[in-house]
Amino acid sequence: MLEIDIATKIFTSFAGTILAILSASVIWLVKLAYEKHKAEVLALAKFERMFVQNIPLLQDNLQFINQWIEALKNNRPFSFHIEKLITNEEATYKLSNLKLVNKILSLNYKSKRICEDLENIYKSYWDVIIKIQAIQDKEEKQRDLIRYHKTVSNTLEEMKKNYEPIKKELIDVIANIRVIGNVRKHSLFGYLDILFIDVVPRVTKKDIGIQIKIIEDQVAKIENDNK
Repeated sequence: MLEIDIATKIFTSFAGTILAILSASVIWLVKLAYEKHKAEVLALAKFERMFVQNIPLLQDNLQFINQWIEALKNNRPFSFHIEKLITNEEATYKLSNLKLVNKILSLNYKSKRICEDLENIYKSYWDVIIKIQAIQDKEEKQRDLIRYHKTVSNTLEEMKKNYEPIKKELIDVIANIRVIGNVRKHSLFGYLDILFIDVVPRVTKKDIGIQIKIIEDQVAKIENDNK
């Protein structure tokens, strides 16, 4: 009987230790899941604010380009301040939706590229203008100025074609972020998903389409008010 009592105590002690370890592990996993979930929700909110801010910045640059083209048609030098679009890649590591990550990275690249192209054209423009202004012969200076302004104007007209697609891409990404953000807030810390696909609630094309329409209407209203 003594041996049985000792064995029982050892087993009870061992079982208690295992139970304590399991309980601690469960608590740790829940805490880890909550922290990961919280970080993702905050990252989604950050990206939404960032891309919403990029829409008026993009519109400002397009307006400057139109003013620049108008000045070139009148053969006048033109100067303006280029607004850089906001980008962020580091925060994408906190997102679990790989499709959204790819959309954000693609949009970041295009946003950087369009700003860099505009900056390069602007810098090159003034480098050439300074050289033309140094020409002593007035007729030669005028001919070179007209010719160069026409070349720059054509380049800017081609560049303008990229702005509408980027605006549409911005609206699409914002709509996706809003829908995904709403899903993540109500997905029990991300547990209700299978292979990173949310089950309850879910991201649907219908919900994204509704958000796209809402954002398009908001952007159109702001653009009309600024005219």
